[in-house]
Amino acid sequence: MGFLQEGETIILQDSAKSDFFGKGTLYLTNSRMIFEVMTGSFLSKTAEVKIDQSIHSMKALSVSGRKSLQIHFEGNMEPTTLYVDNPGKWEASIRTILAVSGN
Repeated sequence: MGFLQEGETIILQDSAKSDFFGKGTLYLTNSRMIFEVMTGSFLSKTAEVKIDQSIHSMKALSVSGRKSLQIHFEGNMEPTTLYVDNPGKWEASIRTILAVSGN
């Protein structure tokens, strides 16, 4: 988890799943959303960051169903769907960060 930048703190962290990337860990920091998956064989697993987006690049955000968090990042044609246990908590935290930062 060496992806934190200076002055950055983790707000939320949870297991998540992506239809495209598989299972991993989703992080929400005070400035970014990061999705990290473990790749490789049983003996040589490495962490690989699959999503690393600024909070301010989020153009739309919604919760669908009990586990689905949909985020439309700037520059992506389709929204990114991530499955987490409490998507409402993620949505509320993201909206709070955006409100505090003036976006």
